[in-house]
Formats: sequence, C-alpha cells, structure tokens
Amino acid sequence: MGKLSGFISRLKNIKHIEVIACGAVLVVVLLIYFSCVSCSGSKDSELTAVNVDLSKTDYCTAMQIQVEKIVSEISGVGSASVVINWDRSVSASFGGSSSENPRAVGALIVCDGGNNTKVKLDVMYAVSTLLDLSIERIMVYPKSK
Repeated sequence: MGKLSGFISRLKNIKHIEVIACGAVLVVVLLIYFSCVSCSGSKDSELTAVNVDLSKTDYCTAMQIQVEKIVSEISGVGSASVVINWDRSVSASFGGSSSENPRAVGALIVCDGGNNTKVKLDVMYAVSTLLDLSIERIMVYPKSK
C-alpha cells in the first residue's frame, strides 16, 4: 500500500496532470482508430452503391463495374460497356511491405446513346469525376446496331 500511496501523492504534485492525461487518452484513441482503418475499407465504402464484393474481385474490376452501372443510369445512355485502362504502379507502404496503387489513365465507353452529343458529354463528365481523369482521356462511342 505504501508504494501506491506514494505514487498517488507524486501524481498530485504534477502540475497540469489533466492536460497530460487528456493527451495520453488522445494518443491511445488515435492508435486504436488508425489500427482499425485500412485501405480496403475505403474501397468498400466507395463500392457499396453497386454491392460489389471485393473479396471476390480486385479493385480495378470493381471500379469498372461501378462506372458501368452508373453510366448506364445516366439519362439517354441505355446500356453501356466500359473499359478502364489502369496504371498499376507499386509504392512502398508502412512496415516495409509494398502495395499496388492502381490509377486510371484512360476510359472507353460504348453505349446506346453514344451518338448524341449531350449524352456523350454527360458520360464524359461523369467518368471524369468518378475516375479523376481529364476529359481528353475518355472516349465515348455509340453501340453498333
């Protein structure tokens, strides 16, 4: 009991112990938060709209499915087929392991309404926004009948 009471009396003598305690709690909370957050979690949240299971497919395929679904829902598009060209550069991450960071570098969309200029522009702007691509890297063509 003597050691515990001595420790408590030393803690009482420390100025601004509340600030130090809050800082320690904040550090613990941040460590727990960042240990629970993963890169794949952000991909899952992006794909919830189309219910794509990332355990069965990779990120690039899942994004292609999502873009195809969204583009098909644009007024005047009808059915659409999407092909996305990816730059799969490898970058270092924490802990010495490496991870693949795919980045879209181009997209080709073939859709029913691809011969309509307004539809073509709507599709190009939507895909540009989704994939963070410049308009010049997106091509939209009409489907053959």
